[in-house]
Amino acid sequence: MSRLRRLGSASLEVVIFSEDGEVLARLIAMTSPAWPYITPGIPDELFERVEGIPMTKEEVRALVISKLRLREDSRVLDIGSGTGSVTVEAALIARRGLVYAIDRDERAVELTRRNAMRFGVGDRVIVIHGEAPEALDKVPNEVDAAFIGGSGGRLRDIIAGTCSKLAVGGHLVIDAITLENVSLTLTTMAELGFVNVEVTEVVIAKGFKTSLGTVMLSRNPIFIIVGERGRCRPMHLMASIKDAIKRW
Repeated sequence: MSRLRRLGSASLEVVIFSEDGEVLARLIAMTSPAWPYITPGIPDELFERVEGIPMTKEEVRALVISKLRLREDSRVLDIGSGTGSVTVEAALIARRGLVYAIDRDERAVELTRRNAMRFGVGDRVIVIHGEAPEALDKVPNEVDAAFIGGSGGRLRDIIAGTCSKLAVGGHLVIDAITLENVSLTLTTMAELGFVNVEVTEVVIAKGFKTSLGTVMLSRNPIFIIVGERGRCRPMHLMASIKDAIKRW
């Protein structure tokens, strides 16, 4: 006995049962892709959503993807994957590469996995349930680019851990809402030896139709910070240098 369940416009789940109702196997059958284009910026509404799970919105996501500087064979790290929108966009570009998606919320892990299947990139996405930076130990290889979309209050440690996984010359992209996180990111990147660091403030306004016409509704500003990995300095060494300077 079997059952079919559509996971999205790109895949079907086939579940095979025994006579006693025990699940014997789960198979994923790919159908047509949900996004047949090569350009980033998938409309938000095409992703499966779960209440309470954040998502990097399409305009900001398009900028993030451009700043990651991906190739077809890139290995990418997405920390705080949430809905999996950045993971999906990165995997669509890195067709011969691999994307590691990390999230501490089990619901986000499952949602990222389902959206990867929905857009036909499940074969090159590895979803890891865990909290960064500790979960970075589950990433076996060096990566070419990394995105930090969520930090859970541990931004400094996550940046340091990501630096150790990032190839020299690889791009680290971080989005932030608060000025405090922007300042912390810039300070940490400078201490770790990142180069070519830049900050971009993005304000997106979307048209909304009313009885009087179309008005523009602005979203909260987002800061996108980008840095290129140099020769990363260990954080404990930087702390020792600072203490020595203070004593001097």
